[in-house]
Amino acid sequence: MDTRSQHLIFDAVSERDFTESDIEAIKKIIETNLTVIKKVEHKFTPQGETIVFILSESHFTIHTYPENRYLSMDIYVCNLETNLEKIMEEIKAVIPFEKIDSRILQRGKIGHREDNRNLNMVYFLTVVVACCSILYEFLLAQSISTTMGNTALRYNLTIGLFIASMGFGALLYKKFISKDYFKEFIKVELILSLVGGVAPILVLIIDYLFNSFSRTSGVSFFSSWVQTPLFTMNHLLIVAIGFLSGLELPLLMDMSKQFKVTKGYFVLAYDYLGTLIGAILFPIVILPSLHIFTIGYVVSLINILVALFVMIKMNIENKKYKFIIWTMLIIWVLLIINSNTVNQLIVEKFYFGGKF
Repeated sequence: MDTRSQHLIFDAVSERDFTESDIEAIKKIIETNLTVIKKVEHKFTPQGETIVFILSESHFTIHTYPENRYLSMDIYVCNLETNLEKIMEEIKAVIPFEKIDSRILQRGKIGHREDNRNLNMVYFLTVVVACCSILYEFLLAQSISTTMGNTALRYNLTIGLFIASMGFGALLYKKFISKDYFKEFIKVELILSLVGGVAPILVLIIDYLFNSFSRTSGVSFFSSWVQTPLFTMNHLLIVAIGFLSGLELPLLMDMSKQFKVTKGYFVLAYDYLGTLIGAILFPIVILPSLHIFTIGYVVSLINILVALFVMIKMNIENKKYKFIIWTMLIIWVLLIINSNTVNQLIVEKFYFGGKF
């Protein structure tokens, strides 16, 4: 049996005296969101009340101190999918609190039987997605240096922006990611796959549009009026992929904690390993063997397969994700199969220079 659980501890002081309807509203919220098996309530003299609900998920308790306009509440649930933050927000909406001290604790980890197979799965996924992320950035650096020149500058700036954007992704992780970690991971992989897979083509199209503008307007292509927005748009792609990669890492850390009481630096270590693998493979094996657009398709396909693997492995039922995954799989496989024809058409249409 899975012993892992969540424990909401909620202490609050109201702006006004408690009313009977306030307490009834809290009880109704608990009954709506959780499964109540038994209720025990006791009112003290001259004031104060203690309420205990036995839940199928575990238990709920509330203690009121009307003379201080203070209440203490605990919700303990063994269902990790229960959204305690939502319940807390509903309670805050019915009573005007002046002060709140709340936190959600993760309980039962030491009683949970370790699942090393699933934990090793997370470590393996960390290596794979880290490798994919750095490959996307190398693809962008190569594409931008091909269209704008100055290879050393493009590579250095790409890696610098990538690392900085990863930091912003990690910093804003809680604002973008819910506690449904595996579904969120699938979503991030699909977005990253879409952005990263077409990024080299977008660089070429952006370059083509600014070249066309400079020719029709008579403005020199090397003018700051052309180079500055071209530089900005190209590097927004770097920032987008770096930001998404920055969401991946804390997501993988939280996923690993679902299987074992573990240290975050294990995931970090495997992330660094995946980055190293990508950095070695790109110049030695991948770039000499495949067209730059085809590399994007292949790496993107890997991200899609990762999302599909997690969905199957964790028994996640989501029709929308399934449709998106299978649609993208079909498109990307067709792109890879017909990559020579597709790449030639793109280059002939959008590249001003020689061979891309």
